[in-house]
Amino acid sequence: MRIVFLGTPEFAVPVLDALRAAGHEIAAVISQPDREKDKKGNVMATPVKQCAIRLGIPCLQFEKVSDHVSELIALAPDVLITAAYGQLLKQSVLEAAPFGVLNVHASLLPKYRGSSPIQSAILAGDTVTGVTIMKTDIGMDTGDILSVRRVPIAATDTSDSLSRKLAELGAALLTETLPLYAAGKIKPRKQAAEEATHCKKITKADGRIDWNRSAREIACRIRAYNPWPIAYSYLDGQPLKIYEAEECAAQGVPGTLHVSGDTLTVVCGDNGLRLLRVQLPGKKVLAATEFVRGRKNLQGTVLKNA
Repeated sequence: MRIVFLGTPEFAVPVLDALRAAGHEIAAVISQPDREKDKKGNVMATPVKQCAIRLGIPCLQFEKVSDHVSELIALAPDVLITAAYGQLLKQSVLEAAPFGVLNVHASLLPKYRGSSPIQSAILAGDTVTGVTIMKTDIGMDTGDILSVRRVPIAATDTSDSLSRKLAELGAALLTETLPLYAAGKIKPRKQAAEEATHCKKITKADGRIDWNRSAREIACRIRAYNPWPIAYSYLDGQPLKIYEAEECAAQGVPGTLHVSGDTLTVVCGDNGLRLLRVQLPGKKVLAATEFVRGRKNLQGTVLKNA
């Protein structure tokens, strides 16, 4: 099929690679404008733009793709494919190709409609998630379902590792689904709207830890907010980022640090967390064992919410 592909972050790259490998003609790639900067302040191309350059595919970048419908139509696509593109599409875009718009969504719809399905699944403590290939309509992830595939969530999965799993899974499922859909061998099915849940856009403030919560809930937050915004608390007035931790037994005032040998434990509202990797401002990420050896007077210190 002749495809126009819309995507922006790393999640979309395996999907684009899979479409090309499956022999589809990629007329063009559309990605959001380059906004991320490297440590030197240089603006970086989006991951999907980098992939398009690598594959030799023209890449267009629009502030609002709905303002460029005539350009989409001129590309004469059979179908538009989206994967984490990051914009809601107007009806004019949905009608720009004969087979409409198909989306690779990183949840088992109708669960976790919205912008943070991967984080939301980890936050909820789910043990299973998956990908859905859906036909996009005017709503937020409300379109008819074409196919679904499930995958377990490992106890150590972060949003980063789970995103990579789901990207590969979605890429494989899309390449299986697309020819069947084009041949009329898949009957789209409506979502059960009454079962829908919605997830919000993640902000930096979401990473702040409330130590009065249970150890399990905080552990889920640490995993969900890795690689961004990274869960954090305050140690002696400085933000302490926590990249990895594991549940353990602990008692006392929530937020209190306990040092035993080279292990570092934080008391939670229910049990505690053994910190495994942490970082202070301007410092590199350290194993907690190394962090303990480099600091004095941690015993009994209370981590703050602000």
